Amino acid sequence: MKHLALFALALAALQAQNIRVVKFSESDPFRMGEVTSRRIIHPGIGAKKTTLNLSVSQNGAEFAQHVHDYSDDTILVLNGEVNLRQGDSLHLFKTGEVAFVPTGQIHGTITAGTGDTTMISFQNPPDLILYTGARDSKKAGNAPPKGVITPGAVKYVRFDKKNGEFTNSALGSNRATGSRHLLKKGQKFQTEVKPAGEQILFVWRGAITVHDGTKTYTAGERDTVFIQGETKLKVTADALSEIIQVQAP
Repeated sequence: MKHLALFALALAALQAQNIRVVKFSESDPFRMGEVTSRRIIHPGIGAKKTTLNLSVSQNGAEFAQHVHDYSDDTILVLNGEVNLRQGDSLHLFKTGEVAFVPTGQIHGTITAGTGDTTMISFQNPPDLILYTGARDSKKAGNAPPKGVITPGAVKYVRFDKKNGEFTNSALGSNRATGSRHLLKKGQKFQTEVKPAGEQILFVWRGAITVHDGTKTYTAGERDTVFIQGETKLKVTADALSEIIQVQAP
């Protein structure tokens, strides 16, 4: 009976833990205004605490102003430049910068510069309405966003100067922590996920191997390792790699 009980506990732990590699090619498109983005991590694949979206846009393209009623939004410019729009106000932020947008703040983006701009964003918790098109204020028949514009509420920081956390509770981000890891080939770091937590490891550059003590997972550029449930992980760079990590406890 004792061995049976231990087996049941081990089985429950394995069932509670879910690790998968989401290839960028598996992502789904969605459109807001004039920008088509890709949803990588989202409720459609079981995400409950975080999302991950990626967009590539050109000068003048507008991601329509909108509001997240219950979610914080974190937007990173991986390359290029973009204006964060709030009403008639524009704030330019560029490669290596991140904007943290608290719940309820009206916001959108207008791409600037001369080349492609690549951005990722994550909402915590997921905004179930975002992907339906109902938040697209530029779409015919949709109402203007209902929210607030509070001067100074949106926080801007540089993530490319960090090798560690760039958003956390000190910035007002209480639902998730964002981190950047720049790793040379062979360098490692360890991370863990809490029992009800979720974590994202997005590979912007390079490739990584992730080991949970039992299985090994590999992810290349623009791939994402998505983890749900309690586990400890060892992450190893297989080449010079830049990793964006999102921890939603």
